[in-house]
Amino acid sequence: MRNRTTIAGVAAAAIGLGSYLMLRPEIVETRHVPITTKIVFNREIAQIFQKKCFQCHTDGNVSVPLTTYKEARPWAVAIKEEILERKMPPWGAASGYGHFANDMSLTGREISLILSWADGGAPSGVLLVDEDKQPVYVPSLTGWEHGEPDVVLKVAADKKVAPDAPYRVERFDVATGLKSAKWLRSLQLDPADRRGIRYAAIYEARSGRWLGTWTPTSKVSPMPAGAGVQLAAGARLSVEVGYKGNVEAGEVPGSGDLGLYFYEKAPSQPAQSIEIASAAAVNVAPAKTGERVRAQTTIKAATTVASIWPRPGQGARSVEVTAIRPDGVVDPMLWVNNYRADWPSAYILKEPVSLPAGTRLVMTAYYDNATDAAIAARPAVSITAVPPSRPAATLER
Repeated sequence: MRNRTTIAGVAAAAIGLGSYLMLRPEIVETRHVPITTKIVFNREIAQIFQKKCFQCHTDGNVSVPLTTYKEARPWAVAIKEEILERKMPPWGAASGYGHFANDMSLTGREISLILSWADGGAPSGVLLVDEDKQPVYVPSLTGWEHGEPDVVLKVAADKKVAPDAPYRVERFDVATGLKSAKWLRSLQLDPADRRGIRYAAIYEARSGRWLGTWTPTSKVSPMPAGAGVQLAAGARLSVEVGYKGNVEAGEVPGSGDLGLYFYEKAPSQPAQSIEIASAAAVNVAPAKTGERVRAQTTIKAATTVASIWPRPGQGARSVEVTAIRPDGVVDPMLWVNNYRADWPSAYILKEPVSLPAGTRLVMTAYYDNATDAAIAARPAVSITAVPPSRPAATLER
């Protein structure tokens, strides 16, 4: 008799960054399935999962663990569906519109391998049944990526995230306690529990300038190599955190430690901040689709763009950032063609892009409103840049 396992109801997303999805009741055969592929879990699939999925799919993490064949096999069909629908991993940037150091999208080869595995019977590739339960190597997801920070700050110390909490964004004011001015070179959030936090964006409270963003796939947010931001003595930070409840986890803490890394001496140049923002809030009427909002700014001095943080707001379905040079040449910098407010990301350019003075930076956002009430949104994009005299070096990671 064949052993059958039934998957029904609400289940976790099966690849990349974790989220929950509704699955149709479906029977998954666990024995005597015809094997029609040479792609196996413990070789090709495990390597892909290590690079692109374990940031969320491990024990005690955002979504269902996929670290062993026994854990991953029941989700083979769901994994295939999520990939084909481009839901997972939730990397929004379209290919060909910028090249990013923190790109977590699946390559064409990775997609082909996973689909071949799922369609071909999802074989394990092990000889002994007990090996199906052995986890493949899982990189550490906690602790400090670049060693002990120079300063550690507590964020949202008393915050709790209920298991049924809907997605919402909260802001917290955090004192740095700096006795003298310091040059910031990098920062990292270390959440108390990853299961309730989707992202955290850090801003200088006085100026509102964006300093960096934490996501499950990008733990460290660096400044461009050789550049930094000066924080004044007594500076305060504004930390924006996206929360969402996790039914299986129950109530979890929404707090975290924010680590700041400083230069020992002043860097060769200060990092610049460029903001592209709508002058006023835009109201999108109920049932309205394809509402376009555009804003732009002109850079007065030559600069080199290093990273981009889009914030189009509620109802956004896509956001574009384009550079139009003085000679009319158009440089597509970023196109997030399937924006997901609950899985935002900063985009760190693999090779910083130098732009001459007089270049126009244009942000275009499109909105859909399926609600019964008007949506008010004020789209904005924050850009970290440096003078172009610096070498186009790889960013510090």
